[in-house]
Amino acid sequence: MLQGGYLPNRSYLVAGDAGTGKTTACIQFLLTGLKQREKAVYVTVDERPAEILHSATSLEWDLQAHIQEKSLVILDASSYFSGRAVGGPDKGSGLEKFVSDLAGYAKRIEAVRLVIDPVTPLILSGESPSRSQEQGRALIHLLQTNLTTTNLLTSHLPSRSDHDSTHGIEQFLTAGVFVLRVSRVENRFVRTLTVKKMRGTPVEPNEYQFHIIKRNGIVLTSPQQGPAIEADPFFRPLECFEPAKEETEKTDVP
Repeated sequence: MLQGGYLPNRSYLVAGDAGTGKTTACIQFLLTGLKQREKAVYVTVDERPAEILHSATSLEWDLQAHIQEKSLVILDASSYFSGRAVGGPDKGSGLEKFVSDLAGYAKRIEAVRLVIDPVTPLILSGESPSRSQEQGRALIHLLQTNLTTTNLLTSHLPSRSDHDSTHGIEQFLTAGVFVLRVSRVENRFVRTLTVKKMRGTPVEPNEYQFHIIKRNGIVLTSPQQGPAIEADPFFRPLECFEPAKEETEKTDVP
């Protein structure tokens, strides 16, 4: 569908409302690379790392094994939004520190793929729409200049477009945009994926139905078919997640 996949070292966006499958898309993107021995970094913003592991486990995907072998790092970005990191005059320098720390983790393990899920809180500003646009431009620029990874970002896209808090700036800045939706068709709900934008690839805009299936993740279907199987140097805006010892020793998941 994308004529070979993502172009390397660029940033792509998966946008959608709550429950449309954005986190599933992110995990699937990283696992595809991990199976090809491409190391990866997952930055979680709204959820705790343990919740990401549980989401993966519900689809019968094992992320802990990749964490233990040091091919996957999950970073908790909640510290970025606590204390003086939120708003204020140092928000810009805080963003630089955030990307600097992120680049350090990525370079340490020689990561090829990166996920930030979601990116919306990082660029959202209560001051004005123009401030959010500045934050979005700064973030994408910092990612492209400080990292060599291929990046998959997610953003909130409420059903009512007038409530788009960032005014869609992340869609303009990224190299590709994929919109996920859940729509009601007669007496059932249908998940769809739309390729809204893909720079450097002549992709025809289209909407595809999909299902989320255990061990496979997002599986595209046709409508007629069922699924085929100046920052403080001591401030740390990212915390590296380490599974608890008792969790890492478990081999069977009920």
